[in-house]
Amino acid sequence: MPRGTSVRHPLAGLTRDFHKIGPLAGPIDPWMCAELDQHAAQVCDGIASSGGEVTARTLATYLHGFLDGCLERGWDSAAVEYDWETLRVLAICRLAKERGFVR
Repeated sequence: MPRGTSVRHPLAGLTRDFHKIGPLAGPIDPWMCAELDQHAAQVCDGIASSGGEVTARTLATYLHGFLDGCLERGWDSAAVEYDWETLRVLAICRLAKERGFVR
């Protein structure tokens, strides 16, 4: 099997879903590229500071924890087009694609 994650992997499903609202496959506006890069760096730093490496598993664990926190605060992904939380999730999905964890 080629490098990448099965379509059953949680990162794959979320990346596919968020691709519908965010530009994960093509060129993006410079402001969004900068935002996503900054979020991705913070995610990587967060994983590294807990003693881990960025793998499909650690990224999925981070994502689940992040989404749980968002839902506890009452976040609704349909409320704002590109709010902070949506940009963070898009950055995680983009990071998963760039690292080859999803196709």
